[in-house]
Amino acid sequence: MYIRTVKNNSGQAYYQLVESFRYNGQVRKRVLLTLGRIEDHKIEDLAGAISRHRKQLTACDLAKQVSVDETFILGPLLVLEHLFEKLGIRTVMNHIQDQHPRLGFNLMTQLFALVASRFVRSSSKLKVYDHWIEKFYPEMIKDKIEVHTLYRTMDLLAAHKEEIEKKLYRHGRDLLNMPVDVVLYDLTTLRFESTRTDLGRLRQFGYSKEMRTDCTQVVFGLLVDTDGIPLGFEVYPGNTFEGETLKDIVEKMRAKFEVRRFIFVGDRGIFSKKNLDLLSQDGTEFIVGMKLGVVRKRHEEFYDLNRFRPINESLYVYETEYEGDRLIVTWSRARYERDQKARGDILEKILKKLGSKKVKAETFISNRSYRRFVRLDGKSKPVLNEEAIQEDEKKDGFFGVVTSVKDLKADEIVMHYKDLWKIEDAFGEFKGSTLKTRPVFHWKDRRIVGHLTLCFLAYLCEAHMTKVLRQKAKRLTSKSIEDGIIKERPLTVSEIMKELCEVRVVPVRFGAEKTLWVRTDINGNAAQLFTAIGMRLPPKVLKET
Repeated sequence: MYIRTVKNNSGQAYYQLVESFRYNGQVRKRVLLTLGRIEDHKIEDLAGAISRHRKQLTACDLAKQVSVDETFILGPLLVLEHLFEKLGIRTVMNHIQDQHPRLGFNLMTQLFALVASRFVRSSSKLKVYDHWIEKFYPEMIKDKIEVHTLYRTMDLLAAHKEEIEKKLYRHGRDLLNMPVDVVLYDLTTLRFESTRTDLGRLRQFGYSKEMRTDCTQVVFGLLVDTDGIPLGFEVYPGNTFEGETLKDIVEKMRAKFEVRRFIFVGDRGIFSKKNLDLLSQDGTEFIVGMKLGVVRKRHEEFYDLNRFRPINESLYVYETEYEGDRLIVTWSRARYERDQKARGDILEKILKKLGSKKVKAETFISNRSYRRFVRLDGKSKPVLNEEAIQEDEKKDGFFGVVTSVKDLKADEIVMHYKDLWKIEDAFGEFKGSTLKTRPVFHWKDRRIVGHLTLCFLAYLCEAHMTKVLRQKAKRLTSKSIEDGIIKERPLTVSEIMKELCEVRVVPVRFGAEKTLWVRTDINGNAAQLFTAIGMRLPPKVLKET
């Protein structure tokens, strides 16, 4: 192992830590660490330390003295440490710690390790203990962690869930100027790889959004603001009907969050007429989607573009009344093109099946998408239903929104409803992307709630990063984009985390006398995040032992 200098295409010289190894009988070299530019004074300090240690060493001599046995993950830890401070998570955990003077372990350290492991690779608490703690930079995980302290942390998260949500909300409102007038609400189901329903009240069989009737589940309701920042969540037994959650969560929100006004935005599936009336009686306003097709008597009115006024070149609105509330019907070019494409894809599949020799009517009857556009002819043979296709085409681009809000313009109402994609995005992160709420390795109710509280806190950090990246219009940088292979696109947290996990700490040992803890470079997309959230890069040499 030795240190060498290299030059890039522009002639800039860099230090690199390199080792030789044998592969298939041949000696090859690999770069362990790029130490930085030669002009960098911090790198000169490193070189000076090496020089003072062995002033007369050549690169080959140095290789005999320098050893690198392992590296430690640093990048995600730096970002999370900053966010825990900024978002108030550290303050809240310290307050909970003070309520348990005989706890016997540092709650903040346990939570930090659990959240960090979810960003690096979501896994069980046992896996965190067995594997990930040893991979993290030791200076950032100083206090002792045991399996039982990780599980005890889960219990504390469950016990203090309401307090955590309330204090974090107040912190965001007071210090981050986070306005909360409009609240997005939706539900999903989280399944377990189990059929046991006797271990608590939460794990039950019910209607599964994943169509997994063979598994128990819980119903998970999430509240986010219009920036996608999570405010709170509730967990219900898996057999709970969606609409039944609304009254409960409204009452809990009003008790927990002291705000001037709530406007609930959600999918119509949750907001039945009965639930909408309950909201109105309670003084809570709503914005919900409406299927125009169910009001057949008013189709000529709803689908007549002559009644609409333009908001811009791509969006038109028509405002009327429906059952005592405002109904805003919209036509948008984006939805028009999406509806046309969706139907075109279905018709393409239908025509392919109709062209087969063994076509059967059952193929189309059992498929909801197919049977809309297929009929049986006089010989009971399935054929395209041209009349149904033409009727469906008339509805392309139209959508309805019902609201009790009186003081917002129609286009503002529509924009708030369109914000629902942010909660769908949140569910995507919870279920499958960076954080992976599932699989859930717990069966006790309190541990299930504790696990979801952990995921909630991790998502709070991710959502804040996403918000800042969007506000500052950060774009992904990559070789494939530079070469024109793929199109330019927004920078996402998942892309950044891949690079942050490559930001490591390397303990470079010089014999038995000295160790320099050196971080690898922070470049590209990872550096963009540091700039966006207001972080300074740490020194190249973190410490000397």
